[in-house]
Amino acid sequence: MRPLTALIVLAACLCGLAATAVAEAPKSAPQEPILPPSRVGPGGGLLQLSPMYVEIRDTLAVSDTREKQLLAALAMATDDATAEAIVRELESLPLERLLSILRIQARYARQENRPELERRLRLRILELQGGGNI
Repeated sequence: MRPLTALIVLAACLCGLAATAVAEAPKSAPQEPILPPSRVGPGGGLLQLSPMYVEIRDTLAVSDTREKQLLAALAMATDDATAEAIVRELESLPLERLLSILRIQARYARQENRPELERRLRLRILELQGGGNI
């Protein structure tokens, strides 16, 4: 019991220190958002994202939104059948994400006249869809 009390007191002190530090922080002008290192070029300028990368990023954002919707629906599920259906859909999301990325990459390989890369990507898609039985 004594270690638990000490832990609670320590946590309260740390919260108090953090609140004090935030309250005493000087007010400054709004700062520009910090960009991830992958978006900043060697000279400090912004890098242009490739259309394929943008499409993959957007596809993953849609998938992430769907995952959040499913998790919320699972929390609200009132019967086992509904919960099981939601869990099955959640379980399929990682494979669907990967297949979406591979389809986008294969389409861009075709557009860039890279038939060997497109063939390898399409074979991988078929392999994943068939559970590895080609």
